[in-house]
Amino acid sequence: MTRTANSMRDDYLARLDEAMRGLPHGVAADIRGGIAEELEGLDQATTAERIARLGNPEDIAREAHHAQSVDAVAPVPAVGVPQTPVPTTRTRGFAIAAALTLSFGGFVLPLVGWFVGAVLVSLSSLWKAGEKVVAIVVPFVLCALSGLLVSAMGFSSWTSTGGSDSSGTGSGGEFEAINPLIPAWYDLVWFGVMLLGVVLIPLSGLWLLWRLRGRAAR
Repeated sequence: MTRTANSMRDDYLARLDEAMRGLPHGVAADIRGGIAEELEGLDQATTAERIARLGNPEDIAREAHHAQSVDAVAPVPAVGVPQTPVPTTRTRGFAIAAALTLSFGGFVLPLVGWFVGAVLVSLSSLWKAGEKVVAIVVPFVLCALSGLLVSAMGFSSWTSTGGSDSSGTGSGGEFEAINPLIPAWYDLVWFGVMLLGVVLIPLSGLWLLWRLRGRAAR
């Protein structure tokens, strides 16, 4: 390595120091150290070639200033704020479980299972209030009214026959043969009411599942 190569390197680094005077000390030191290491130990021709490739020190300093300006105005990434978890009652999974409990809970735990399903459906936010009323109240009201109607009709039939007792002897002393193996008409109606409840309640829950399609947590 000749003295000329050293002079070229020192002159280039001196110009670089002058051009980077306005940069922060740490940034300027890093840039100078990297270039000095790159020019270290080269001969005259290689040093001249490497300096030409590096370009003017002023251009290097200008690029460093620009990079510093961009970093200064760049928005600081916001610290991740944990999102509030969606309440369980607003999820589709909760709504599906509620509808299935309303449909079939009564078969597992008579009356209690249906009541639990009704409470779960009322807590879910994925159905409108009107949909909840239709699914919960309408089957209950229909079954209750049908039961009352059957009871009234049975009582009317009993009074019209003179209130015959289990032995088949009426209050007027007349004997009426009753075959216990043949159900009375009100027994058939009672069976129809029970069948209505068995069908309506599961259908109400399945109807809620159908209404749930395309809805997301809200």
